[in-house]
This record gives sequence, C-alpha cells and structure tokens, in this order.
Amino acid sequence: MSPHKNDRALRKVLEDYLYVDQRAIERDDVGRPVLDSAEPRQQVFQAMLATCLMSNSSARHPFDSLPGVCLSGVCSYANAIVSRPAQLDVHTNTACRIASKLMPLLHGEGQVSGIPGLRLEDLNKRRLRFVHLPTGGRLDLIDSHASKGRTRRDFRQRLRGETRWHTDPEVTEILWTRTEISHEEAALAAHWEARPCAPLRSALMTRAMLLWYKLGIRPAWSEPTPGRKWPRLTWQAKRERTDASHVADVLTRSPARIPGAVYEPHGVSAGLLVLNDAAVLLKSSHFS
Repeated sequence: MSPHKNDRALRKVLEDYLYVDQRAIERDDVGRPVLDSAEPRQQVFQAMLATCLMSNSSARHPFDSLPGVCLSGVCSYANAIVSRPAQLDVHTNTACRIASKLMPLLHGEGQVSGIPGLRLEDLNKRRLRFVHLPTGGRLDLIDSHASKGRTRRDFRQRLRGETRWHTDPEVTEILWTRTEISHEEAALAAHWEARPCAPLRSALMTRAMLLWYKLGIRPAWSEPTPGRKWPRLTWQAKRERTDASHVADVLTRSPARIPGAVYEPHGVSAGLLVLNDAAVLLKSSHFS
C-alpha cells in the first residue's frame, strides 16, 4: 500500500478512535496524521484543561466545588476534540451550555469557579472563541448542529440564556468579561504553570474522547500527595478491557497512541505512563 493510502487508512482508523471527522485531523508536511501539534504555550493550557475536565462526582476538581458548576459533566456534551497548533477545538451540540460551566466566576470569600483566566474573545453563529490570558492558550467551542438561518445574534441570545445563572446572588463578580486577570485568579497560577508533564497531560486532553467514549471510563486527575512523586489518573473499571493495563496499551500501542509514551506496569490495575521525564500513575479499581 502506498504511503498516501496508508495515511488515508490511518486517518479513517483515528476517526473511529477519536470520534472526529478525518478531514479535521491535523497533518504534517508530508500529509501524515498528527494528533499532538500544539505549541508549547497551548500545551500548557491544554494540560490544565485536562486536569480540570478529567474529574468525576467522587473526585471533583477544586474549580468544580461550587453550586452551578460541573466541570466533570462536560464530557457528556462533547462530540469531538481536535488539538491544533494554537487552539483546541471542542465540537458539541451544546456549546453555550459548556461555555457557561467553563467561564470563570468569583464567589464569596474569593472562590473562583470555572477556568481562571478564561475570556470570551468572540463568537459567530456557531462558534465561541476563548483565550486563556495567563498562557495565551485558545479554546473554540463549536456547535455541531448549527440550524439553517441561525444568526450571530441568535447564538448570542442562546449564550445569554445559558449564562443567566451567572447573575445569581452567590456570584460576586463575572470574571469572564474582564480584560485583565483578577487578583483571585492570579493566586491560582500553580494550576497552569509550565511543568515537565505538560506534553503528557496535553496528549491526554487530545485523547479525552478515546477515554470517555471509546473506552467508556471517567478518569479523575489528582496531584501528588505528600510522599508520592507522580500525579494519578484513576477510574473505576467496570469491565476487563478498561483496567489500567488495557488503557495503557491503547495509549501506547494503538493507532491513537501518544508518540514516545511507554508504560511500566505495576500489576494489572496500576502502572506508570511515561513520556520523556514525566509520568502519571494510571490506576483502575478492580473490575467485577
């Protein structure tokens, strides 16, 4: 099979793994599919986004602890995720609803919900464009079911409806309209600092649909606790094919693998996913 046909066949396989139209997959200079093309600052943003969205009801992210906010539920609305050099595209049927959960708000006693530093930059009749001020990373929420005849004004009205709860009495200030970072947001800079594990976390964000839908797991990220060196990605495995060893095999050996990543098993249910000098411990509960 010619290289061109090989590349086309690979794009078709990736379409099945990632639920993304093969035409949307990035390619290198010679046409080969590339999943991890994000530039360094975009990687840092996507790394932070992965740790925020890879949470669940029993292991919630700190930004997900206030009424009305449910970052762990974003996975239920996503249709496809595409990482580009300077932005992350999230295709969804409910772009405005996801936006309402991600846009930052200030609550009493200085608590920030949503993604600190995220700002709505622009919108059209089916796309919301965000920039993350501290990293310069970009996020586009793209509505997959744009109705014929819908206008930019219609889309703005829909966003206004989904964000109506942002004016509730518990909300001290709407931060996503500010042109600068607030003092309360700046105090959370540790969540987006550049770390050696940024490329690995960014790669996991790119493959979130693989984890959420292809494998059917809801992993939760946790930072290292005292005495532990590596962060953890944990989930409840409901069947054998979702134990840590199988998930690692998909992440390191499948057509959707993370280039350069290797796995060091610590039994069937745990092991280190390693990329360069960074690692994350994958750990599944025992399946029944």
